[in-house]
Amino acid sequence: MRECFLKLYRCFPEGRWIQGPVGSGSRYGRVKKRMNFFKEAAEKIYRDAKKEGRLIEGRTLKEIKELALRHEGVIQTQIGSVAADSEPMSRSAPHTKNSLDHAFGEAEESLARQAVERLGREKIVCLDTIVGDGLDGVTARFIMPENYAQIAYGLKLLFDGPSSRIVDNPTYTIIYFTDEAFEPNKSKKLIEKDITVRLMMGSKRGEQVKICRNTTYLGEGKKAVFMFEDWRAKAIDKSGIFLHAGARRDYLWVYDLEAERPELVETVTAISGLTATGKTTTLCRRLARLPRESSEMIGDDGGIFGFSGDYTAFEIGGLYVKTEGLDESQPEILRAAGSRDAFLENVAISKYPYMPDFKDISKTGNGRAIVARENLEIASKGLRAEKTDHIVMLSRNPMLNVISKLTPEQATMQFIYGESIESTGGNPEEAGSFKRVFFLDPFIAGDRLEHAMIFYEIIKRNKIRCYLANTGTIGEKEDKVTLRQSLSTYNDLLRHQLRFSTEPDFLGYHYPIRCDRANLDVMNAFPLFQNKNSLKKKVIDFLKGREAFLEQFESQYGKIPPNIRESLPHRYKEHLKENAFLE
Repeated sequence: MRECFLKLYRCFPEGRWIQGPVGSGSRYGRVKKRMNFFKEAAEKIYRDAKKEGRLIEGRTLKEIKELALRHEGVIQTQIGSVAADSEPMSRSAPHTKNSLDHAFGEAEESLARQAVERLGREKIVCLDTIVGDGLDGVTARFIMPENYAQIAYGLKLLFDGPSSRIVDNPTYTIIYFTDEAFEPNKSKKLIEKDITVRLMMGSKRGEQVKICRNTTYLGEGKKAVFMFEDWRAKAIDKSGIFLHAGARRDYLWVYDLEAERPELVETVTAISGLTATGKTTTLCRRLARLPRESSEMIGDDGGIFGFSGDYTAFEIGGLYVKTEGLDESQPEILRAAGSRDAFLENVAISKYPYMPDFKDISKTGNGRAIVARENLEIASKGLRAEKTDHIVMLSRNPMLNVISKLTPEQATMQFIYGESIESTGGNPEEAGSFKRVFFLDPFIAGDRLEHAMIFYEIIKRNKIRCYLANTGTIGEKEDKVTLRQSLSTYNDLLRHQLRFSTEPDFLGYHYPIRCDRANLDVMNAFPLFQNKNSLKKKVIDFLKGREAFLEQFESQYGKIPPNIRESLPHRYKEHLKENAFLE
């Protein structure tokens, strides 16, 4: 099947791989063949430090933990976990650029030179890890000053095992360093901070380098691997597409109408959503209740969807979970976050005896914990699934049903719209506001339309069923969609107990008309709006937003195929004429 997709890729004479459907022009543009100064900087930093005896590498998890605890601001909690704060306490999205969507030039060369100069003055920690389960031959190298060794500790927990590792030629390299602007940054808002984050995407394995100036947030390292994996799968290895989606595998009893008896059915469900929409919570709850049933989490944040519909997660060691709202309703994650093996970032810690308090978010709403997979009973042994059956997109919008069924065209268009909310993990100053993020993935680089078309072909060819779920509030009163309601809905879905309408609702979605465990009375948004004039205004504003987005999107990337573009409403005047019940 892979050969069917190779026609989607072409290569310029200059040597840079690009994407483009046959007959279309490239939207990546021509890239001059020039030296990868980021890669050269990474190699020089490593080579000089090793030659001069300033390099700390090949350490075990235990040794890195001991190293991290020597430094100011890093503490060992009463339960034995490591805790530290980062600066800033979130990703530096406003200060980040990549070499595909932005032209790199003198400023980036200067950044590379500065990294070499700064890291040439001190001892550095070099952490080498595998990516995924190692079977794809992908590795990562993280370089940072010794006094930020806690970053290395957390990343080793996330990507690797406890033993030491040194690789000769890492696939990805991520560099952290700080300068004189780092301390003054602490008193500024994120948008005002003097931070530079740049990603060199490269055209072949080994050329991917990220440089992080004046940020010590561990998530920058994790998301570097995330973004590089996305680009590798799509444009370098051409093995599929990377989605911002975790996955779970459930073996549940499902009644077979033809056999007239229950059958134990394996179902793999991918869950996609932005930070703070409930992705990890959804993936780490057991739906198995009956004898011989089982539930397991394969991966919680992202993975490669191959052309045959297979899924491969990319973090073998642990999960990077958000601790805001972490309580007894999420027992497995809470237990793992409270273990001695966890790394806590920006989590409130009491005065001696240093105990974490996940309910205290006065420091930030973006507290994080890296928890080991071995401390999660629901975590699977491996990171792969041969076939994906469902994809569920998580969003938060009171006009959305608890769950809606999507056609392949609607699923593709919904991912293009990327409708969700901002979180403290992205831009803390705008947390809770409506936002659009293409494919619910802030880390995609390059041509978005071609990315969408590859996704469309994969789900159509492999008959992957897609759904849109609302994990926020619903209806005019914006009542909370409870975790119990969400889990009951997913249970009904996997046990084939959900039935959907043949006619679309007021936003074009197919809504639930029958269920078993979920509460049907509060599943559909339309009946929960008593004031239809108010709903009409909301729909108009919503569709105006879509219209404006489409105009900008298509002016940049080209026309979306009509069968996909028109699968969801976006022209509010025409939509109101077709839906008289909104009048």
